[in-house]
Amino acid sequence: MFWRIVVVDPADAGENGSGTDRVARAPRAPGLKNGARGEDPAAGRCDGMAGVDGRFVLHRHCDAQGPHLDLRLEQDGHLVGWRIDAAALSGAPWATAKAPHPLQWLDQDGDAVREDAGVYQWLEYSAGGGVLLLAGNAGTKRLHVSREQGLPARYVRSICEALAECGAGTDQAGRLILDGMAARRRAVARLCGLGRELDGDAFDEAVCRRALSGLSLDEVHGQLRAYEVRFDRKYPPRAVSRAERLPEEGGGEGSAQVRAAQAFSIVRE
Repeated sequence: MFWRIVVVDPADAGENGSGTDRVARAPRAPGLKNGARGEDPAAGRCDGMAGVDGRFVLHRHCDAQGPHLDLRLEQDGHLVGWRIDAAALSGAPWATAKAPHPLQWLDQDGDAVREDAGVYQWLEYSAGGGVLLLAGNAGTKRLHVSREQGLPARYVRSICEALAECGAGTDQAGRLILDGMAARRRAVARLCGLGRELDGDAFDEAVCRRALSGLSLDEVHGQLRAYEVRFDRKYPPRAVSRAERLPEEGGGEGSAQVRAAQAFSIVRE
């Protein structure tokens, strides 16, 4: 299961900029209370916040899977949050949910780098995501969080096995998929073009494309070669050169020996 986090400027969200009118009507996330840990609910609150659901901390970290951000939210005596696959909290990165962590991470950093910390509030909340407002030392950020369905295990396995067969790493998967789709589109487009030329109105492109959709790229190329053979038979390619008889020996300057000598002199030059 993955999460998409879209980071926007609070001034650009909502019809009234700050979105305060929406905050008053927003449902609370389960287990979240204003003034967590006995703090003043108004402490650290920004102008667009009607209340505080707890503290947050944003760490920059690097592990075996590479650099990422850890966003942790205080909730029910522990920390919840996401491992964000990005170097900065901007744009629309993807993330995975983190297991609950102890509250000590609000005040300690370990081997991570503290990027920001402050208080947060859920402006909207549901099991599928919501709108989260962060008010930290680095300013205010509004996060639109939404749950994304991941690939079933059998598809992940198929991709991993294909990468292993090609000797490619998982970081190349996206590019290889795009390259394969581009090659497939070109092959299908060429086959359909040949089909229209060879069969005219009798060629049904929609039926052809449906039939090709179930084939592998190698199988599509096999069908394409069959059309290319038909095309070459109907429109034989012109020869790029033609045979020419050399003059008989003893023919003066135009003799074969003279012409051969001229050719060798050009090569030597």
